[in-house]
Amino acid sequence: MTTAFALGLGLRVLSVSTQAGLVLGTTAESPFQLQREDYHGRMSASDRIVQGLIHLAIGAWCFPRAEDLREADEVLPARLTVEQIVEYLHSLCEELKSREERNGAVPSAEVRMAWQHVLALGKYADSSDGRGSFATLAGKVRYALNFLTNHGFLKREGPDNRPSWLARPAFRIHVREMAGHEAFAIVSRAAQENAHG
Repeated sequence: MTTAFALGLGLRVLSVSTQAGLVLGTTAESPFQLQREDYHGRMSASDRIVQGLIHLAIGAWCFPRAEDLREADEVLPARLTVEQIVEYLHSLCEELKSREERNGAVPSAEVRMAWQHVLALGKYADSSDGRGSFATLAGKVRYALNFLTNHGFLKREGPDNRPSWLARPAFRIHVREMAGHEAFAIVSRAAQENAHG
């Protein structure tokens, strides 16, 4: 009955558990589906591409192996920080660039455009107070982490000047849903190759 009621609202029941609660996704026609303006109203096309890659990288960082996605809801991944994701994403993009130069093949035009934009960005601002500027990779990562926190996927901990984030069970469930997407598979493979040198 819950599933039928949810479908009538354009929602899909992804999981029900005591740890994660009721975890919902949306159908393509759902009025609850996230719109571009809901994320950031004045974002350029290149910023949207970079944000997409940041979200894929956060998912791959939290759950680097397929078996991590199959873990029980109460098994939590490691905490993450802005700096960890910035360095992880930058090295990931270097690996994607290197793979393309070695193989001469472009697996996805969108992924190629994303790593090019990421590598063109400065990691951090020159001054400590500008570290969170949206113009830097750190600022874009912080924006994505805060967005995921505000939507119940991550939990923010620690002081404002040095916060960390912890993935909630609902995030694992949603990442599991997108794990079959080609872009996520490309990012995950590149991350594994990068980890093994």
